[in-house]
Amino acid sequence: MSYADLTHAQWNDLSDGAARRLAEEIADRHGLTVPVGLQDTVYAGRPHRVALFERDEMRFALVPGGRPTLGHDAARFQPTSDQLASYADSADEYGLPQLAEYVDAMTSPVRTVELPATLVAVDAFDPCEVSLAPDDPRVLNLIASEGAQLDGVSQFRSAGGLTVEFDRTGQVTRARAITDVSYDEAMAQLASAGLRTTTADEWEWACGAGATTLFRWGDDCPNDGYPYDHKTGVHRETNLWGLAIGQDPYKHEATTERTIVCGGDGGGTTCGGSGFFLGWLTLATAYRDQDFGQWLASDDGYAEEILTRPVLELS
Repeated sequence: MSYADLTHAQWNDLSDGAARRLAEEIADRHGLTVPVGLQDTVYAGRPHRVALFERDEMRFALVPGGRPTLGHDAARFQPTSDQLASYADSADEYGLPQLAEYVDAMTSPVRTVELPATLVAVDAFDPCEVSLAPDDPRVLNLIASEGAQLDGVSQFRSAGGLTVEFDRTGQVTRARAITDVSYDEAMAQLASAGLRTTTADEWEWACGAGATTLFRWGDDCPNDGYPYDHKTGVHRETNLWGLAIGQDPYKHEATTERTIVCGGDGGGTTCGGSGFFLGWLTLATAYRDQDFGQWLASDDGYAEEILTRPVLELS
C-alpha cells in the first residue's frame, strides 16, 4: 500500500509497534525526523494517534486520507438560545436572513471527496516573513538608530516591517523582516521547498478531521466575546490531528484556489463588532466568505501577511 493510501481507520487500527514502524518509514523516505514519536490524544471526545515529523525547523503532522464528507448541513444545526439571541441582534442591525439561511450561505456545501494521506504543517507559514541573524546589518542598524529606546524592551517593531526580540540582558534572541509577497510568489516559495499549500478540501479535512458539527469541537461557542478575546479555550488547542489551525479569524489562510480562504475572515467581523455568534462563525470548519476571498484575489485586495498551510505529499 502506498503511504498516500493510508486512511484514518487504517492508521488507528495499527498496533503501536506497527504505527511506529510506519512513521519511521515515512520519515526515512521523505527526509524527516520523528521528533516525539507517537502521541495518543483526545479532542472533543474523539481519540486519535498523532504522528509528528520535522524538516528544516518545520513541524508536520500525519493527516490520514480517505473518502470523507465535507461541508456543513445548516438544516442540521440546532443553535443554542445564546446563539439565537446574538444572531437576532446582528440580523436586526444588518438586515440578515434567517439564521439557517445565513449559515448555509457562509459554509461550503455538503459533499464527499477522496483525499490522500499527507503531512500537513502543524502551524501556518507566512512566506512574507524572513528570519534574520542577530548580526544582520538591518538588525544592527536598528539597534544603533534606536539606542536607549530599546532598554528593557522585549520586542521592538520598526515602521519598515522589522521585528527584533530581546532577552533580559538586551541580547537579540530573534529577528525577522516582513516583505511584500504576492500570492503567486508565496506559492512559488513553497514549491521551491518541495511543498504546496492545501486545497480548500484538504484544509477543511485538516481542520475538522471529519467532525459533522459546525465547529471542529461541536456546535456551541462562547457568548461573552469574540475568538480573539478568549486566549484559552477549545479553539486554541491543537485539533484531532495535532494541528494549530482555525484559532483566530484574523489569521485566515490561503488555499490553492486563490479566491477561497479558510480559517477566518481577516478579522472583519470582529473588528466591525458584528456580533459574537457571527464572530465565532468565522472559525466554523466549512466557513467560506466568498466576497472576502474574491476581494483578496482582486487588484484592490491587500493583506499584511499571506498565511499558508504547507503540505508535504507522501510518495
